Amino acid sequence: MRSILIALPLLIAAPAWAQGDDSELWLTATGEVAVADKTSIELESINRFSDDSGGLYEIELAAGVKRSLGDGWYIGGGYVRVVNYSRGTVTRTEDRLRVQGGFSTDAGPFKLSGRLRLERRAASTGDEIGYRLRPNIKAALPLGKSDFRLFAAHESFLPLDDTDWGENAGHDRMRNSIGVSWKASKAISVEGGYLHQYRLPRNGRTSATDHALTFTLGVSL
Repeated sequence: MRSILIALPLLIAAPAWAQGDDSELWLTATGEVAVADKTSIELESINRFSDDSGGLYEIELAAGVKRSLGDGWYIGGGYVRVVNYSRGTVTRTEDRLRVQGGFSTDAGPFKLSGRLRLERRAASTGDEIGYRLRPNIKAALPLGKSDFRLFAAHESFLPLDDTDWGENAGHDRMRNSIGVSWKASKAISVEGGYLHQYRLPRNGRTSATDHALTFTLGVSL
């Protein structure tokens, strides 16, 4: 039964996968360590692989602080280092500073969570600083009395300005995902699913679609 539930999002995604512009695999590891009452340190590592880029094309390493405000609300911020590759060669690096706020609450049988993130971006291929908003919303539904949940999520990318390294103000892309999460223990969670990323056609750029299988391992101490 567990194997069927984990495979379900992948079966749903199969027809779209075959028609996509690029096929990808995203592997994520997250960690959260409490350091004081209502305060924790967050760590994240993301490795993304692409057919079009010949394998690994992006690594993100992030570290930050999170502060609980009560009633499911929190604020936080941190730093992200991004390295982009194409067929084994580094093409660009990026340094991001980010601040964010979010919430988690129950809505009937669903668990709803959301986040609004503001990023300050500096890229190695230009001199100007870019700012970007990333709103995210997620709904999860428990599967009976098990430790599994079905989830669906949406995230939009909204650059706020134009830069000399290619950022243009406006709605740039969106990510929609579905999948299954499993609370393996009090400290460990596992999540797998399918993510559809659509880059909007604008400023002379044609649209692009990425179909990614995603896997996330989370540790909370």
